[in-house]
Amino acid sequence: MSEMPVEKEQTPKGRRRRDAAATQAALLQAARTLMNERGIHGTSTRDVAHAAGVNQGLVYRYFGSKEKLFAEAAAGPDDDSSFLATAPLSEVPGLLLDTVLERIGASGQHTHHLSGLLSGAQNEAIRDVMRDRIEKRFGEALAPRLTGPDARLRAELLAALIAGIGLFRGKIGTAALVSAERDELHRYVDALAAVLIDGLPESD
Repeated sequence: MSEMPVEKEQTPKGRRRRDAAATQAALLQAARTLMNERGIHGTSTRDVAHAAGVNQGLVYRYFGSKEKLFAEAAAGPDDDSSFLATAPLSEVPGLLLDTVLERIGASGQHTHHLSGLLSGAQNEAIRDVMRDRIEKRFGEALAPRLTGPDARLRAELLAALIAGIGLFRGKIGTAALVSAERDELHRYVDALAAVLIDGLPESD
């Protein structure tokens, strides 16, 4: 299969870097939106480029392939969870929950990258990127901050807890989670996450 021709962006030199970043961001956002609506197999690079308002050749210029585009889109922005390394530990579960809730629209449609994780999990290239991103964010950024045994496991369990909430509330639409108020969700998440942040109490 021959590669798509690459179209050069006709921009003044002073704007080139800014426009390239904006184009990549637009492609990633379009890929996330379409992936959530149609799934990966139902979305073409032509669809993504059209939704982003750019030439299809720019998909290959910036990402190299459809798989790499969707891998980056599914994994989410690099700075999406930067607070894992800096925020007070007691606030991390709530910040993670807010990150998910803010990306679920009023219609209940899940727009967070965790939806992309689900739809992309069958693709090996996308799965590799997702695994690396999760392990980097939670295993390398959060786990070293946790005291006690099984820190990396506890960090990934926290990721699984938040991902499950996003999946049930935004993608599947289970009644109780969809109707729950934010404050109510925060109370339960804080309580559930406390043992993951603090570790299990020492047994006698």
